[in-house]
Amino acid sequence: MSFRDEQHQATNPVKLSEDHFQILDTLDREEISTQRQLAEQASISLGQVNYVLKNFFEKGLVKIGNFRKNPRKIGYVYLLTPKGIEAKSRLAAKFVMIKLKEYHSVRERLAERLVAIEDKGRRIVFVGPAVVKDFMDSIIRENALDLTLVGHCSCWESLRNYEPDSFDVALLFDGSRKDTRKIREEIGIPYRKLQPFW
Repeated sequence: MSFRDEQHQATNPVKLSEDHFQILDTLDREEISTQRQLAEQASISLGQVNYVLKNFFEKGLVKIGNFRKNPRKIGYVYLLTPKGIEAKSRLAAKFVMIKLKEYHSVRERLAERLVAIEDKGRRIVFVGPAVVKDFMDSIIRENALDLTLVGHCSCWESLRNYEPDSFDVALLFDGSRKDTRKIREEIGIPYRKLQPFW
């Protein structure tokens, strides 16, 4: 590396994204010998992998190492350098913090929405993914809200299985693009009993 390259590298620190982290993490976890294999394992396009790997080689984050233990494999693998391991660790901490902030933000918004719904009725049927239902149930318990999940279904069509008198409100969070008015008409439940959750 020339003096000019070293100066450029020192004044232009690596700006790494989530795709960069995926590639570094995959290289740390797997024995990768081709860019195609890396693209598949990291779930990133081959073109993006090629571009990022070139950048990683220039920055000294990745090197090629010999691998001759298995005769059926190509004779080299991509390896993280100590600098690459350090970059991966920094990125992991950064992304964990970002995801935790997003988690807390979503949790707060869901809690606010549930508090607003508390005035409309106590018995809830949740329409949407089970993981969101479980998340919502934990928020109800932790905030001691006067709400009870009396049912769950993954799609709005399954609301037909519930008697309208068995719940106060059905919260719609199934990703359906159908207008709630049309859903109410098809199922035959009152206007006030079906609400979008978000």
